Amino acid sequence: MHRIILILFSCFLVLFSQAETLKQLKKKQQKAKQNIEMTNRLLRENQRTQKNTVSNLAVLKKQISERQTLIKSLNEEVFLLDRNLNVLNKEKVELETQLSEAKAEYAKLIRHGYYHKTRSSQLMFVFSSESVSQAYRRMRYVQQYSRYRKEQTQKIQELTDALNGKQQALIATKNAKSETLVNKQQEHQNLQRSQEKKEQMLSSLTKKESELKVLLEKQQKQAAQLNKKVDDMIAAEIAAAERRAKAKADAERKAKQKSTASAKSSDSKSSTASSSAPSVSMTKEEGLIAGGFEANRGRLPWPVKGVITGHFGLHPHPVLDHVQVNNKGIYIQTSSGADACAVYDGEVTQVFAIPGNNTAIIVKHGNYRTVYANLGAAYVQSGTKVKSRQKLGRVYVDASKENRSELYFMVYKNAALQNPEVWLSK
Repeated sequence: MHRIILILFSCFLVLFSQAETLKQLKKKQQKAKQNIEMTNRLLRENQRTQKNTVSNLAVLKKQISERQTLIKSLNEEVFLLDRNLNVLNKEKVELETQLSEAKAEYAKLIRHGYYHKTRSSQLMFVFSSESVSQAYRRMRYVQQYSRYRKEQTQKIQELTDALNGKQQALIATKNAKSETLVNKQQEHQNLQRSQEKKEQMLSSLTKKESELKVLLEKQQKQAAQLNKKVDDMIAAEIAAAERRAKAKADAERKAKQKSTASAKSSDSKSSTASSSAPSVSMTKEEGLIAGGFEANRGRLPWPVKGVITGHFGLHPHPVLDHVQVNNKGIYIQTSSGADACAVYDGEVTQVFAIPGNNTAIIVKHGNYRTVYANLGAAYVQSGTKVKSRQKLGRVYVDASKENRSELYFMVYKNAALQNPEVWLSK
């Protein structure tokens, strides 16, 4: 009996760990399916114009990537289900062996009990003893024999129940594997169609090289205007913070000079230290917010649900050969009518408009700042305290670009640009 319990327990541990892994795979598959549905929605919204664009190509590439992730996860699931089937089959064989042995042992007991099948015969067996000690031993034997028969009966029942459970688990696992294989085949077909569509779109866009160059030049000019405006505003905010910090330090120094003449030397040192790093001067509250923002690197919520159609930094153009694109932020294509939300707690410091980029908002998070540009409407104003995921404004719907909604998002630490992609949750 102990052997059965040990075997079942060890197999349970194996299956439990694999069940946890399967659960993680299911979560990964669910996320991939949600992303695929989002890309399908974005592509459907743009089907009305039947035009191939660089942004649509980026959305389609994202969809292909998500389908590949899904197929990889399904392959891993099939592998784990095969392992589960092997474990369950071994358990089933072991239980069948144990059940066969238990039934054989019980058959022996039945044959032995045939000669002592009545209670009177058992009593005669005890009373026919030649001594009291022998009668006591025979009585103990009869009791132990009866108890052993009950234990064997219980053991057979437990083994039968366990075997039935394993058979049901085997059927469920085989069904799960069959379903996963069907899903995998369907996703392979979907992937093939998406790849064919991507090639067609890429071929169509390649024929529009001159048009794409004009659009790219226009977009980069508009982005440069916005980037300069944002840089100037942030520089002005930092300069104002420096002046406030310096004025506070000067006031404290004068106060100390009035209180005691001996504080002049130490006060001079304090003044020098405050002016050496004024750009990081923050209040206690700002320091806490900045610390929280920094601690959530890679876990910040997305400002909008969508697909990155323009990545940060210098990278090759997706269609034009020998053309480099250098973005100071990221472009996120989203659904028409979507709202941009704050990625972390902070304070709105700027709400402004610039030609070609519509309305933009700067939110300060201690010594960090996030920028949300290309908004059609703003829900906040300068000085508004905002919370994470709070709506800031509606993303502009551009009728000249197939009614596309695209948010331009930037992250700064002091005056230094950051890659927004490394801050957002994966």
